[in-house]
Amino acid sequence: MQMLVKYSRGMWKTIILLVRGGKLPEDAHMPYRRWMERTGALVTAVLSASDRVGISADKRNAIKTKIDGRDMSLETVLKAIAYHAKDEYTYLLKHLTDKSISTIHATNMNDAYALGRFIEVGLITDDGTLVALSNLHKHLEQVPNKNS
Repeated sequence: MQMLVKYSRGMWKTIILLVRGGKLPEDAHMPYRRWMERTGALVTAVLSASDRVGISADKRNAIKTKIDGRDMSLETVLKAIAYHAKDEYTYLLKHLTDKSISTIHATNMNDAYALGRFIEVGLITDDGTLVALSNLHKHLEQVPNKNS
């Protein structure tokens, strides 16, 4: 009997949500989900482009610049961007609070800043890798609107 009450309560909440124009959780925030998937693909493109020209993970770890007073490697920044897009933002959208979207925007702003520093200082000279880095940077600057 408790099982019937539990499931009927859930069904009733879903019906009310849909009647009021709400979205089911898997459909909610689709612009963010698509943007996160594209972010992961662009990080993979940067890693592939750099690997093709001999800039391996070890070399990316050796390529460092100062970001907010700390030496950061290109590999660390790229891995952080990939982690945020794949795991952290997914978690924030799944466990939505009133600060989740703002957290995504703030974290992404830090990621875009860090990646921009590597582009600015000119430590990467390969055109293919630079294009891939620039594409990722432009994408990070186009995070979906908070109202999406």
